[in-house]
Amino acid sequence: MPVRVPQRRDHSKVVSQLFSTTLVGVEAHFVRVEVDLASGLPGFHVVGLPDAAVGESVHRVRSALRSVGHPLPPRRVTVNLAPGDLRKEGPRFDLAIALGILASSQVVAPELITDSVVLGELSLDGGLRPVRGILNSAVAMRERGLRRLFLPAENLDEVDWLEGMELWPASSLEEVLALLLQGQPGRERRARRTDPVVPGPDLSQVLGQESGKKALQVAAAGGHHLLWVGPPGCGKTMLSRCLPGLLPDLDEQQSLEVLTVASALGLPCDGIRAPFSEPHPQISSPALLGSHRPGELSRAHQGVLFLDEVTEFARDALEGLRTALETGWVEVGRVRTRVRYPARFQLVAACNPCPCGYAGDSKRSCLCSDSRRVQYLNRLSGPIRDRMDMQVALVRPGLRESWAQGGSISTGQARERVLAARQLQRMRGYLNRELPREHFEQPELVRSEAWDFLFDYGARKHLSMRAVEKLLRVSQTLADLEDCPRIGLGHVAEAVHYRCLDQQGCG
Repeated sequence: MPVRVPQRRDHSKVVSQLFSTTLVGVEAHFVRVEVDLASGLPGFHVVGLPDAAVGESVHRVRSALRSVGHPLPPRRVTVNLAPGDLRKEGPRFDLAIALGILASSQVVAPELITDSVVLGELSLDGGLRPVRGILNSAVAMRERGLRRLFLPAENLDEVDWLEGMELWPASSLEEVLALLLQGQPGRERRARRTDPVVPGPDLSQVLGQESGKKALQVAAAGGHHLLWVGPPGCGKTMLSRCLPGLLPDLDEQQSLEVLTVASALGLPCDGIRAPFSEPHPQISSPALLGSHRPGELSRAHQGVLFLDEVTEFARDALEGLRTALETGWVEVGRVRTRVRYPARFQLVAACNPCPCGYAGDSKRSCLCSDSRRVQYLNRLSGPIRDRMDMQVALVRPGLRESWAQGGSISTGQARERVLAARQLQRMRGYLNRELPREHFEQPELVRSEAWDFLFDYGARKHLSMRAVEKLLRVSQTLADLEDCPRIGLGHVAEAVHYRCLDQQGCG
């Protein structure tokens, strides 16, 4: 019977462990980076379900370590990214792998990086490049009780305002080593710095279109989804771009949500004003709804999504809006997982009234038949149209009259009215767009003649219950703008006026 010879253990071997993160949607998931230097044929292996960018870190880390005077030891290097069933994406693990190798080589003490989160992409000369999702990682760290974060200096502005964080920013691997060897403490928390807000067009720059300006204020005050229908050049796009300037500033929770989406996308954001997203009509469905990264719907989270020429968007992309409009999120299926992205936005869309664009125009004649015009508008499906609170028809204003009249109201003046109406809604506890049916069942809130008019109109136009509720919500916003405690016939009649597709024979 063979005798088993006990294996000799190498007690001098050190397996270093530290944390990094990977993004799944907009959520940061922790990854334990384990580095083992073993005897045997020299090699460098990364395991733990890495993608191509993570696998290429072998070459970046090897060159960066050589540039700081600590080349890879002639041993077999194994890097494990745990958990092994979670897909690891991007070059964000470069710095963590490099520090793990240096800790295993005892160049730096392993206890200096234990319970630390390390993020950063290495260049071949040892420089540190910024990565996406730094803020997402910092928020996850606070929830888990971790404080020390090593990060590229270019990402510092994203997180240096967070409380309870110990930040170690650096511009190169050499600087990180100097910080560790000197034991320099992390940076103190600072107030959040914001870049100057790039202003959009002012409402006073829109010539004419007084009815459009009023409708825009109603949409801003109640957070209502809005569809413009009008010929080319009537001001649909310019009016829509004025909307973010009318909205109130983001509160603390909304700001954090917007900043985490921007961080996951690697985009700058001030976190104060409502974001504005304007995708091209030829955008693909994954780019609009989201795939491995947040899409344009999430980019517009807590802000405005503007779909110009909405009838030119792909049908499946538009149908994907339905869940987001109702729930405030969009769910994307990926291999082995499903990712949920935040997508609570105010939708503003614009389209022409017909393929040539001049149906109903007093200056140019339309060449489209009635059936072709209805077919064109029906590219926007019934369920999507039913979810639009306001459908406003615009006409081209006269050039001479509009130029002489100029802008009648500025964004600042209109914003004051919007903020006053929003204050009433805060006291009520609901944004008007989200008012429940029970709100309108209060006695004497809606006048009897307003109920009669609403039910008669709904019956004649075969409106759904959802459409009737939306009419009531827009009526409530009109009452709020007038600081009126009850919804009257005039409010409901004006809300009906903001449903032009009911008159177009679409369905």
